[in-house]
Amino acid sequence: MGNRKEEILIVALHLFARDGYEAVSVSQIAGELDMTKGALYRHYKSKRDIFECIVRRMEQ
Repeated sequence: MGNRKEEILIVALHLFARDGYEAVSVSQIAGELDMTKGALYRHYKSKRDIFECIVRRMEQ
């Protein structure tokens, strides 16, 4: 399960960097990973949760 969480963060970071946070949807992140939104929500509570995890990693 840990690897999938990492994949989500990597894909989300790429999309946020390319398109901007506001323009990216949870559906888009899930689609890039060939997973459903429901499956993504098993790993993270929200798009904001994903973003905050990315920021915390960058601060470390």
